[in-house]
Amino acid sequence: MKEKNVSLFDSPDKITSLIIGLILIIIILSQSFAINNNLGAIEIFRNILNHNSIYLFMLLYFVSLKTYIGKKYFNYVNTFVIFIYFINMITSLLTVFHSFSLTSLLGVALNFILFLYLFHVFFRGTRVWDDFKLKKSPFNELSNDWYFSVIVIISVMALAVNLIFTTTFDGTVLALLDCLYIVLFSRYIFLYREYLDQEKIDSKNEGNLDDVKDKITDVVNDLGDSISDIAEDVSKSVEKFVSDNKIDEKLDEAKEKIKEVGDEAASKIDEVVSEAKKKTKAKTSSTNKKKGRPKKEEK
Repeated sequence: MKEKNVSLFDSPDKITSLIIGLILIIIILSQSFAINNNLGAIEIFRNILNHNSIYLFMLLYFVSLKTYIGKKYFNYVNTFVIFIYFINMITSLLTVFHSFSLTSLLGVALNFILFLYLFHVFFRGTRVWDDFKLKKSPFNELSNDWYFSVIVIISVMALAVNLIFTTTFDGTVLALLDCLYIVLFSRYIFLYREYLDQEKIDSKNEGNLDDVKDKITDVVNDLGDSISDIAEDVSKSVEKFVSDNKIDEKLDEAKEKIKEVGDEAASKIDEVVSEAKKKTKAKTSSTNKKKGRPKKEEK
């Protein structure tokens, strides 16, 4: 890409240099924080693999762009980056199932859109674009400004959430640097897509996002109709079963039998209570006869 007096934010070469410096700062600071927190060698190594692994890969990528080999095999190293962010997207998706939270949801959304952005920019001008007919991808309709703006918005939202839940100075600094890296990297992709559009490299795309929306709507409507038809069939089958087996009549007969049993039980209970009362009364009368009346005292 030819550059004339352009601003820092519009210069791919300057953006690349800035990203390299930022990645180095992130890696150095994260390891310094780990050492200051008295973490052992194993914990520090794990920290490198967990938080800094993607930064190490991206550092190699951007440094290679400064060399002859990186420029010559530019499309190949871009494929490597797409693969890295595909793995990152899958990892963030698994994180949602492991620990569901607003932070993990924002992470999935950010990594998914970033992967789509990379996929539909870095494969342009390569055999993959033609072999897989990516010019018909509906995501080509999403503008360069749309991708960049959405990534920046989600990054800022994720930063705000992280700052709310972060209780340490180390976490605050790293969250700010992570957000800045995402903004710069997405700007780098933005500038590369602008270059492809200017050079008219695979710029004639036929993707139609409206068709996809219509198909999804049709599928949802068909699914709703199918569910409604199934429910109606089940209702009719139940009604037929009830009618064929005379369930209503049997239920009425069962109600009558239950009523008869209840009435019979109540009648027997009344008889038992009545007999008990008679026995109690007879026993009381017999006792009074045996005792007799008390004699009156003589004056």
